[in-house]
Amino acid sequence: MEKGFIRGIIFVLFEILIVTLIVGLNFFPTPAALASGIIDRYSSYYLSQNDQEPKDGAIKVTFFGTTMLLFDDGETRLMLDGYITRPSLISRRIRDISTDPALVDAALARAQVDKVDALFVAHSHFDHALDIAYIAQKTGAHLYGSESTLNIGRGGDLPEEQMTLYEPGSPVPIGKFTVTVLPSKHSPPVRGVNDNLGMVIDHPLRQPADFFDYVEGGSFDFLIQHGDHAIFVKPAANYIEGALDQVRADVLFLATGTLGNQDAAFREAFYEQTVAKVQPTLVIPVHWDNFNKPLSDSLTALTPWDLKISFDFLIPRLMADQIRFGIMQGFQSILLFDNEKNSS
Repeated sequence: MEKGFIRGIIFVLFEILIVTLIVGLNFFPTPAALASGIIDRYSSYYLSQNDQEPKDGAIKVTFFGTTMLLFDDGETRLMLDGYITRPSLISRRIRDISTDPALVDAALARAQVDKVDALFVAHSHFDHALDIAYIAQKTGAHLYGSESTLNIGRGGDLPEEQMTLYEPGSPVPIGKFTVTVLPSKHSPPVRGVNDNLGMVIDHPLRQPADFFDYVEGGSFDFLIQHGDHAIFVKPAANYIEGALDQVRADVLFLATGTLGNQDAAFREAFYEQTVAKVQPTLVIPVHWDNFNKPLSDSLTALTPWDLKISFDFLIPRLMADQIRFGIMQGFQSILLFDNEKNSS
């Protein structure tokens, strides 16, 4: 029997049971709200699509779901994470997973991405790193990451000269961008799902592989500077106290997944150690979508109650601090710093 089959069936049945109970208890006003995606309740915060080419210091940002982002200044392209294949919950529980080249090719073509200069990876879980080796091969991107991330690259036959191990705190110039990788902390673990925090991938990881083989390998944040502007990306909803005391950015891409599952004290501390420290003018949530479903321009929440609690906490806090909140959908592009505006 294929590795993980019995374990996978048990997890799937348990998760189906939980969802069924929630709907049956009428946790939300109607089951239809759960099915259609609670994200639509926040449509007034959707940012506008902007297809203009970046110039004169503007940066085009394209969102591919989870924490996968493309930053383009018209000369240089930086990518954060690589997760387009998005295997379903059932499929990854009962069989090993691997990149689907056709899906990745189609997504990159839709976004008109044929070349990427650098690819940075937040951590080595499959929902951040499954497709990084293939994307680096296809686009020529130089892969930056932890030892675990580089072992994913090695498993995909990337040459050593196309990979660089992180040196946290050391600025990396790439074109007119400067990227500083900072140590971070993964969101609190969920037993049986991502309770491998601190574990490392210590050998080349070849596909197909059990999704449990994609252990965390350390988590990281990213300060992306470009001219007089800065963007900060926080790919996991957790914090290290005081780590961002000296970090400032105009725009903050902030992971919200699992934030609603934490208690009020955690959410308050998270805000104080991220948003309040970085002092952005615009916050864009990431890692809120259901990464068990295919990438599309109509992403839905991974867990609706988590999204509702986290967004309902963040929005009034941000408004009180006079910080804008803007949501991006899959494949959407916005233009930052265009004529000194922070959105499209």
